[in-house]
Amino acid sequence: MSVVPLEQLRLNKQLAFERNLLRELTLDEVQKDVEGSFRSLFLSYYVYDTAIREEAVEQAMEAYLLGAEASQYLCNGDDVKEVSSRYRVELDTIVYDFYDYLDYWQEATARNGWFALRGERICRDFFQRWWTLGMEKGKIRRRLKLD
Repeated sequence: MSVVPLEQLRLNKQLAFERNLLRELTLDEVQKDVEGSFRSLFLSYYVYDTAIREEAVEQAMEAYLLGAEASQYLCNGDDVKEVSSRYRVELDTIVYDFYDYLDYWQEATARNGWFALRGERICRDFFQRWWTLGMEKGKIRRRLKLD
């Protein structure tokens, strides 16, 4: 009989949970939301298609999984505001990193003056939407004990 470290068991369980959550998510759903949120920010479709879309999809999935992780606290009876404040630093990191990425591409292509005013709000709303969706899906999976 071999001894399996507790950390390895936790990691395997977390990976299985994330894998099952990502199965519920369709790439078309994410890409449509990305296009609706960020396509209008760039005059060049080439820049959007080659640089922005893929990174936005990846970061949306990251926010989705972060929200699913946060759902464990909702199932334990914590308030949504408490859970949100607990994950504020991680979500803000995703938002500001992606905003910096968009800002770089805005400056590299054609700087729009309004981007500095609206870009951060657009990023925050986008990732908040995916974080909330992940939290809802994770809560459902945990309550139904699917993982």
